[in-house]
Parts: sequence; C-alpha cells; structure tokens
Amino acid sequence: MRIRTILAAGAVPAALAATLLGTAGAASAAATGAVTITSQAQADTLVQSGVIAKNIDVPQGVSISLGSGVGSFQGGLVINGNVTVEGQLALNGVTVNGNVTVSDNADGAAPGSASQLSLFNNPSHITRNLTVTGSAGGDNGNGNRNGTSFADNADQPWGPTPVTQIDGNFTFTGNTGWLYVGAPVHVNGNFTANGNGPYTWGGAFNYGSVSAAKTSVVPPTYNS
Repeated sequence: MRIRTILAAGAVPAALAATLLGTAGAASAAATGAVTITSQAQADTLVQSGVIAKNIDVPQGVSISLGSGVGSFQGGLVINGNVTVEGQLALNGVTVNGNVTVSDNADGAAPGSASQLSLFNNPSHITRNLTVTGSAGGDNGNGNRNGTSFADNADQPWGPTPVTQIDGNFTFTGNTGWLYVGAPVHVNGNFTANGNGPYTWGGAFNYGSVSAAKTSVVPPTYNS
C-alpha cells in the first residue's frame, strides 16, 4: 500500500515555504461560510466529496473523525478553511488549507473532559498555524492518563516514516491537557510551548518527535 508522504523540513527551501504560506492564505480566504459539525453522521456526509470549502467548528462535547476511513471515504480529504476545535477531532490524512485552533470554552474543565486534536494513521498537512491553548484535553482511553490535547500517532508498519507537516507555527500554551507527539511532526515556523500543566505524570508532556525552524520550550509544572 502506498501512502502520501509530506516532505520533511530540510527539504523545503525558505522560498517554497513562503509560497506555501501565501497559497494557504488565499485558500483559507476562499472558504465560503462556516459549518458546525455536531455528529459523526454529519462528518461522514461532508467528507464524501473529498473537499470541504468552509471553515469548520467542532463544538464542546462533540467527538468526530475526518479523513480517510470516515464512512466510505478512502481518499485524502482537503479542508479549504480554518478549523476550530472545542470538542474532540481526529484527522487521518487531511490537508487543512488554513489555521487549526484548539481551545476550551469551559473554564475550569477537568483534564480529559474537553478539547483534543488527534492525528492518526496517514500524515496530515496544516498549511498555516496550529494553536492549542487553554485546553484541558480529551479522554484518550488510558484510564487516569488522559487529557491528550494534541497527539500524533501517524505510525505505519510499511513504507517510509510518515511526517505530518505544519507550514506555519505550532503553539502549545496554557494547557492542562497533555502533549504527546508519537511520530514525526515538522514545523516550518516556530514551535513554542509554555505555561502548561500542572501534570501528574512525567510522560504527559512529550514533544520529542517535533522538529522546527526554531524551538522555544519552557518545561511544564508537575503536581508533587
């Protein structure tokens, strides 16, 4: 089986990166209106054409998947617009021509009860910025070790190692939800993480598979 591979950072010249960012801005601006996805059945319908030309929101309390394997759709989904997440969104091989923002609307939400972005299986591509802020994370099925705000599990047992690509910046700030990056993520811009925690488990903050043009990380706080 062949899988689409996103070029790693060193293979993307600065001029090309600038071109990508400029194209992304035009594509995002071309989005017509917005859609709030409140059920997996609605998501199944949206992906069938292979292109969603709208800004998308996943509200608090909603958990959905988009991309390959959603319903009968097996292709590479393209979203020409921005994506906002207050619930839980999983992406499989999706190109987002816009910004992705993950945050909580509920103040004081318990870790594991709120927003989460998961990238799994086939690599995804975000052509602008990924921002995760003020997120308590969503349940990731690991008992009390939950609350992963951003997870990348794009592992495949065949072919080259897949790389999820972020053409802009990746910012992870002020989160009580975990950060776990389990497969390569390349950031053309800056990776910034600060003000996160407190966490109860040392493995709750793992960014070892992130590569970026510039990395600025302040270690999170932990409960004793």
